[in-house]
Amino acid sequence: PLGKISNKKWNILNEDMPMPIMVLKNDEFNHNLTTFAEYLKQHNLSISPHGKTTMSPQLFSKQLEAGAWGITAGAINQIQVMYRYGVKKILLANQLLGKSHLKTIAHLINNDKDFSFYCFVDSIEQFQNIKSNLENITLINPINLLPEIGASNGRTGIRSKENFLELVNEISNDKSNNLNFAGISSYEGIAAVAMKGSQAVHNFCTFMEEIISDISPNQFSHLKELIITAGGSTHFDIIGERFSKLDLSIPVRVLLRSGCYITHDHGPYLKALKSAEEDKNRQWDRVLQPALEIWSYVQSIPEKNLAFLTMGKRDVPYDAGLPKPLKRFRPGKGFLDIGTAEIFSTNDQHAFVKLTDNHGWKVGDMICSGISHPCTAFDKWKFIPVVDSEYNVTDGVLTFF
Repeated sequence: PLGKISNKKWNILNEDMPMPIMVLKNDEFNHNLTTFAEYLKQHNLSISPHGKTTMSPQLFSKQLEAGAWGITAGAINQIQVMYRYGVKKILLANQLLGKSHLKTIAHLINNDKDFSFYCFVDSIEQFQNIKSNLENITLINPINLLPEIGASNGRTGIRSKENFLELVNEISNDKSNNLNFAGISSYEGIAAVAMKGSQAVHNFCTFMEEIISDISPNQFSHLKELIITAGGSTHFDIIGERFSKLDLSIPVRVLLRSGCYITHDHGPYLKALKSAEEDKNRQWDRVLQPALEIWSYVQSIPEKNLAFLTMGKRDVPYDAGLPKPLKRFRPGKGFLDIGTAEIFSTNDQHAFVKLTDNHGWKVGDMICSGISHPCTAFDKWKFIPVVDSEYNVTDGVLTFF
């Protein structure tokens, strides 16, 4: 059992576990959990962290215990895992449609009065698809719909104010009691990519505010609060700053969906939040700590400045940058200087490392690397050991992708 794993006295540096192996550093994880919870409390924000990042019920529980409003999913199978392991409030940050999917959600709702479900909708066609698939079903609690605002050249989401308001009217006029207009959704990260930078996020927020201001108060007067959900893992502070100032006729819950904050990384998220921290116009003034590392062996040094590690695409994320070598450990000797080393390519089971002259690396050395994208790191591991500062294995985390 996972609860007794510490009794094994395993230690990564003692080579007690096969490599490559990804580890979750307990102190750094808890630091991130606490740091983000304090940030949310300070700015009166809520979070429904994106569960697709970890797909680990153990970590969902820790996030909920730290005050998370609910957990966000990206697909029906993720919802089923979350519900099975006790998550009672789930936000599908995606378009819900299709007979099988609607039957699944209806079954969950009608078999548990305490279950609350929210999802995105971005067209009248999708709304009609939901309605038609619920035509002969009466729900004990409604599906809460969050019309999605999208960015030009971005991903999903409505592009114009007129189409958005038309959809809100359509939802509000529904008489079935199966569907409820609950708020507004979006994802500012797409705007940042499509239009480049934090100013693009501000511009997109202005567009969202213009749309929200034109929604008739009568269309949300039945609500205790209006949900406005956005906020990925790089520009969440801008979302919090902009929408926490909204003055509507009912309270507004600004609901972030950041998923990567609990483990952070040594790649794009480290860079993005460092930039936010240094920008005096941003509200982010805290430091998250990378909590994931991947350990592998030096398996071959066939050329003077070329080494290979026993890890590859099956083990590490590579969609947003390659792993970064951080530490070198030689069994029987201890930690040694890592030198200047760069992973420049990966195959299925190999990582290519460029080394400088006089690097000192030897076959059998253990290399610790930082990862570049938590969302595509967790999905490669069904079991992840949790380690303390001395790399003793104190617990384990299971994932369900």
